[in-house]
Amino acid sequence: MSLGRRLLGVLLLTAATLAPAPPAGADAIDEYIQGEMNARRIPGLTVAVVRDGAVVKLQGYGVANLEHDAPVTSDTVFELASLTKQFTASAIMTLVEDGRLKLDDPIATHLANSPEAWKAITVRHLLTHTSGLPGLASGFKSLGASPERVTYSTADLFDAAVRDTLSFAPGERFQYSDVGYFLLGMIVEKISGRRWAEYLDQRFFKPLGMTSTSVLDHRRILKHRAAGYTIRDGELVNIRRIWDVELPSAYGVFSSVKDLVIWDAALAGGRVLTPASLALMWTPLKRNNGATGLYGFGWGVYDRRGHRWISHTGLTGTEYSRFPDDRLTVIVLTNLGAFIGADNTADPWGLTYGVAGRYVPGLFVGNEPPKPDPDPATTQRLRATLERLARGEEAPGVTPGLRAAISRAVLARRLGTLQSFTFITCDDEHGRERHGDRVRRVCHYRAVNATGTRYHSFWLADDGRVVDYWSTTE
Repeated sequence: MSLGRRLLGVLLLTAATLAPAPPAGADAIDEYIQGEMNARRIPGLTVAVVRDGAVVKLQGYGVANLEHDAPVTSDTVFELASLTKQFTASAIMTLVEDGRLKLDDPIATHLANSPEAWKAITVRHLLTHTSGLPGLASGFKSLGASPERVTYSTADLFDAAVRDTLSFAPGERFQYSDVGYFLLGMIVEKISGRRWAEYLDQRFFKPLGMTSTSVLDHRRILKHRAAGYTIRDGELVNIRRIWDVELPSAYGVFSSVKDLVIWDAALAGGRVLTPASLALMWTPLKRNNGATGLYGFGWGVYDRRGHRWISHTGLTGTEYSRFPDDRLTVIVLTNLGAFIGADNTADPWGLTYGVAGRYVPGLFVGNEPPKPDPDPATTQRLRATLERLARGEEAPGVTPGLRAAISRAVLARRLGTLQSFTFITCDDEHGRERHGDRVRRVCHYRAVNATGTRYHSFWLADDGRVVDYWSTTE
């Protein structure tokens, strides 16, 4: 804790000279980042690495604005998108700590005119995405009737949320929902008596000295703001996130990597929340049947090869990862975002893991010594599964939720035409759960195509079903 407080003091007093001398492996980080930017067509990126409470890497790469050739620096401001959820969750937890709210309060207690269908939804359900409210592609559905609109009030969004249909009973399963985090923002406003943006500014941003951090307002001239891009039909284009929303508590914070380092130090130093509250935010959710998931309050909660990994991504190409047991934080903000659609090929995520593995021994599977393949039939089946999914075909043995979560276009780009698909190792998962299914093992493979090497990990149930899947370049 004291290391976090000391880092915060250094950041506030010496912002102009924030980054100390880089570690010996800095050139390897630069090479990795620049190679991935070229391969993924990321225009601009900034990275921060905090190790043992000290900033060991703080650097910008590429271009923040392609029209003006403005370079990315550690002061460049990016749209954080869903990294915002940790700020909204933290705001809720401050109200819990202040005794003004309970996690198991029904949301109808705090939101007037809530429909009968919301009667069983609690604040905890909203925080953990287990409310049954719609997912990203189907939330606020009634607003689609007026696609030309770009400005939405809180009343507009609440009216649309009330019209949405629940997908399942609260607590039954996980479904990532921006609607839920919008409602959390309304609860913050109702209990605090302040606007959500004002509450964040007065409770977090100003006291911590996060001077480059603000909330969505497209009318405002925002200094050092990065332009946003995506890839459509193979071309790099403006992403056009032009909606002005009065209460963007699911995705509306803008910040720089330098400010997020200040935030990270404040989290570690207990200046945002108590250690008990933070631990609760980083505890995997539990469903009604007792099964655990991969999400806490505003953060994804994972385990990778025995390393605890607290992380979140944003649709605009942002990613924030903490490896608390390894005392490591990696933050990567890019200006290459994705869009929701089958033809999306933008793929800016996973870079925090690639950087972290260059500091944390044993995190990468590619460094494992070769082992004989104990089950060649499974290797061939998993290879065929990826190839079918990349072609948009049915793939037996893949859970429906996982199949829906995999982008066919991104997977096709990653796979290319495989030259080899080789077993590396399997890790025993000791009955851990992924997405509500018990996992027996996670098996890792090295795939080579004409453009390079990727590593693919499959979480397998006792019956061989693929429960979860992840891919990285390392």
